[in-house]
Amino acid sequence: MQEDYEESYALAKNKDAITNTTNGFYIPSGLPWHMVDEVNVSVNCGKEFHWVLIVFVLKEGVIRVYDSLSSKRKRKLPNEIQKLEVMLRTYLSDSDFFEKTERTDWSTLEAYKGKLGQQTDLISQNLFYVDYIKNIPQQAYDSLDCGVFVAAYVEILSEEQQVHSCGFDVESQHARYASLLWHYRETKA
Repeated sequence: MQEDYEESYALAKNKDAITNTTNGFYIPSGLPWHMVDEVNVSVNCGKEFHWVLIVFVLKEGVIRVYDSLSSKRKRKLPNEIQKLEVMLRTYLSDSDFFEKTERTDWSTLEAYKGKLGQQTDLISQNLFYVDYIKNIPQQAYDSLDCGVFVAAYVEILSEEQQVHSCGFDVESQHARYASLLWHYRETKA
């Protein structure tokens, strides 16, 4: 009985935290999700000790997956991505995300036509399309460099550029990020 209570409490606490994040209460920039076009999230793929970058393109109803091991494996959608899509759909509905129309009228966007009910809290099971991005820099299968790749993907996308596989040198990225961290430490000291 106590374990059930603790599990329910933990789930409720997580739900509140995620709802508050989507409403902009915990985002460092102070912007709620309905005021931005894209949200970047790094996701740990559980037992594999591997990270991928997920980009929610809210106006297009797309979840883009940037996986630095995607060319090395032939398998279905990772469980974490499937769970994330269901969780995102649920929390956007629970937080009345689609009711917030001061910047975007979600019901008029092509990506959401036929997917939102009369009341926007009634949403379709297939709200988001998951798109695995191909032809991006890939790490060696036996390396643990996924963090460098995720950081590089975010940096490239934040500069509104396309992520391409040509010209990516992981050792140069390691050195560059180490230099940036050292410089940051020196300026803060």
